[in-house]
Amino acid sequence: MAYYYLNESSQELSGPVELPVIPGMGVVWPGNAIELPEVLPPAETGYVWGWRNGAASQLIDLRNRLVYRKDTGGPQYWYELGPLPDYLTVKPRPGEYYVWLNDDWALDLAAERAGKTAQAGVERDNRLREVVIRVAPLQYAYELGEATNVQLATLQEWKRYTLKLMNIERQPDFPRIIEWPASPVSIVVV
Repeated sequence: MAYYYLNESSQELSGPVELPVIPGMGVVWPGNAIELPEVLPPAETGYVWGWRNGAASQLIDLRNRLVYRKDTGGPQYWYELGPLPDYLTVKPRPGEYYVWLNDDWALDLAAERAGKTAQAGVERDNRLREVVIRVAPLQYAYELGEATNVQLATLQEWKRYTLKLMNIERQPDFPRIIEWPASPVSIVVV
């Protein structure tokens, strides 16, 4: 006979153990001890012996491991013995545009295109805000007839830059690859 302790919360078996013998009382049988007909062989790598349905069986041990939700890719820690429920996987989501399909992550091209298009729109709009701040004083100087030749040339450069920003969607690899035009502020005049 072999004796094992049973962890009540995880249902994991540990042992074999020798039960304590107290003089005058004999063998002390703790409430969490289980008697098996023979010693269990070592569990396979990644498994532990557990107690399920009244019998010892090897259970996959993914406890204290980061697992991922198949619906969102969100990470969470797993603390139980046995296989993961259907809504979890051990495979991390490769990127924000991947979805769980046929037991693996697959790139959703439509979602990627929509997401990257939206990101490009936000970046373009942020750059256009800078244009408005830079162009307004130059435009006022032009309208009042007080603009210098350098100011007029700078105004034209900002207007060309604005047109390039508005046409980023026409680039051949948009939105995956975007070649952003250089801002006139970043152009060094010698």
